[in-house]
Amino acid sequence: MKLKLEGIWTPIPTPLTTQGKIDKEATKKLVDFHIESGIDGILPLGTSGEFALLIREERKLLVETVVDEVNGRVPVVAGVSDPSLENVLQLSADAKDAGADAVIATPPYYFTTTDQGHYHHFKTISESIDLPLMIYNIPEWTHSFVTPETVQRLADENLVVGMKYTEYNFLNLVRFLKTSQGKISIFTGSDAMAYSDLEFGGSGGILGSANVAPKIASKIFDDYRKGDLRGARESQEKLLPVIEALGVGKYPAALKVAMSLIGVPVGPLKEPLQALSVGEKGTVAGLLRSGGLLA
Repeated sequence: MKLKLEGIWTPIPTPLTTQGKIDKEATKKLVDFHIESGIDGILPLGTSGEFALLIREERKLLVETVVDEVNGRVPVVAGVSDPSLENVLQLSADAKDAGADAVIATPPYYFTTTDQGHYHHFKTISESIDLPLMIYNIPEWTHSFVTPETVQRLADENLVVGMKYTEYNFLNLVRFLKTSQGKISIFTGSDAMAYSDLEFGGSGGILGSANVAPKIASKIFDDYRKGDLRGARESQEKLLPVIEALGVGKYPAALKVAMSLIGVPVGPLKEPLQALSVGEKGTVAGLLRSGGLLA
């Protein structure tokens, strides 16, 4: 299929059994739930998917399961992030073998590097794999920021096809959109900025909240493209209780609770992540109820 990088995408959680193993059946149900709800793409092994806690074999199995179940209905961009460049290349090869349409990687984390280091990292990945590459720019988690100038340089040399920018910094979002000059797709990963991303020429959002409210989230893009700006803004506003709910505790603990509450369970967290307390679970349920997502 032709890779179409636009719309509202879901960075899915990783469904796990009670033994902490990849739950293939739950993964298939999750994929179908999102596609039937109008989501434009699936991203396994992002932050929502607890990627850093999964070994290579688990990541490979998850991507294979997702790709098989998607069966060409929407694009699949697989996360391949790792501090080690060699591991990123191995994970990218696995993603290609599984049939993913593209891969997405953070800059190196734990050890930080320079702008030139970021450029070299993504250039090496791009030139070493046979898949389109996206940048996952999430400085709060990686403690490393890929600058607009570096992204522009990579875009100018056709080394990347897009970026997910996850940070509530509107000024930087506009900088990325301006410097990329439409050469690559710029998605926001900050749930409350999907409408703003579109308004300033971006491609949409890859939103954790789309897991819980895929129909509402996808309507932001659908209405915007139809010219129904009021409808798009209203859908953005309707996501607010979901966004607040997912902020309870340490992410993605609330996400997995929320998925169970809406009837699409994805199992426990990967150790050593800890589940929400009873009180925190009640807070999540209350917020989802206030947003009309629970009876």
